[in-house]
Amino acid sequence: MLLQAIVLVGCPVFLALGAMTDMLSYRIPNWIPGALIVLFAVAAPLAGVPLPTVGLHALVFVAALLLGMALFAFNLIGGGDAKFLAAAALWMGPAMIVKYFFAFALAGGVLAMLILLLRRLPMPASASRVPVLNQLLLPNAGIPYGIALGLGALIVLPGTELFMKAMTL
Repeated sequence: MLLQAIVLVGCPVFLALGAMTDMLSYRIPNWIPGALIVLFAVAAPLAGVPLPTVGLHALVFVAALLLGMALFAFNLIGGGDAKFLAAAALWMGPAMIVKYFFAFALAGGVLAMLILLLRRLPMPASASRVPVLNQLLLPNAGIPYGIALGLGALIVLPGTELFMKAMTL
């Protein structure tokens, strides 16, 4: 029961929360990726994931964190995005990491095109009363990539080993 709560509810909630906080504030608080890491650390033993496999998940986490730090160093993503990417990658593990990268890259491309398109269109006056729209549609504002990272993880999560084990219990 606890495994299902963590994998089927907890993880998706924190992935969605990371995406939403980035959309609303262009920030992903450290406690969101931290919670995803803690939830994985509890879920993996509950699911009976062998220690070597947990180690491979940890290796994927470290590789994703290093990639995220490099992207941050080149000012391509924010620091919160780098940590969120790594925490989501931990859940994906080696079996699903490539699918996750494709999913968030595709989601990020669609998101960027949509935001850039909306920035070129005239907005009705009523839109100026919606703070999220004001922030997203500023011509020089960045793209809150945490949305794509969270959405990509939510798309791929059902194919992960932990999700499938939680569904079969």
